[in-house]
Amino acid sequence: MSVLKPWDPAPDTVFLHKRKSRKPKDLITVCVTNYNYAKVVEECLDSLAAQTHQNIELVVVDDLSTKDESIEVISGWMEDNTDRFYRTLLLANPRNQGPSFSRNIAFDHASAEAVFIMDADNLIYPTALEKTYAALTNGKFPAVYTQIEEFGNRQGVGKADIWNPERMRESNYVDVMALIRKDAWEKVGGFSHIEEGWEDYDFWLKFIDHDLTPGYLPEILCRYRVHHSSRTATEALAAHYDLELMMEFRHPTPEAEEK
Repeated sequence: MSVLKPWDPAPDTVFLHKRKSRKPKDLITVCVTNYNYAKVVEECLDSLAAQTHQNIELVVVDDLSTKDESIEVISGWMEDNTDRFYRTLLLANPRNQGPSFSRNIAFDHASAEAVFIMDADNLIYPTALEKTYAALTNGKFPAVYTQIEEFGNRQGVGKADIWNPERMRESNYVDVMALIRKDAWEKVGGFSHIEEGWEDYDFWLKFIDHDLTPGYLPEILCRYRVHHSSRTATEALAAHYDLELMMEFRHPTPEAEEK
């Protein structure tokens, strides 16, 4: 099953390499979305190659980067690191579609049942996939997220905490860097495009709508790069009030639906 529509533009396959061996039972697909991050994307990919969890499929979706040589950098890195991954795939959108579309494309091409998603400017610590996979399978959660570390223009620790639907409705405290079951992504309808941002928040609110409870792993395993030019720091902040109203409209509480 796919959440993509028949009229959605299909991505171009830029690079593909796959082992001839059978698909491992504990395979994790890591989906990386990239948009003009040529300067830092290799750091992201290096953090994936350094994972203690061995069986990884890497899917990178480039959202028509035109300001740098992202495609060349990523494909070159993949060429040098094919032996590390079960499958390595680089897709390129024929036109800029935004992060939600790129994430859905990545999920759609994932062959594993457990999918970790991240943007190309972020990093994860070496045991991130091993530990989140253990929590996902042992706890039988639809998704598992961790605490994050902020770096770049701001240093600190994120606000992640135990999943609480009431608190989540007030504001988002869960980053999109998480290990998610592909069937959970399908059940909630994937990511939705929201012009000013907050796609991540909208995605997690869909879990509440569908009575899905992600697990929280209280350990700093993911690193979130803070930079002033990010979409969150520009568009989303300026449209904060409108986005709050939009979230209330898209995800009404049971009490509001009864009125």
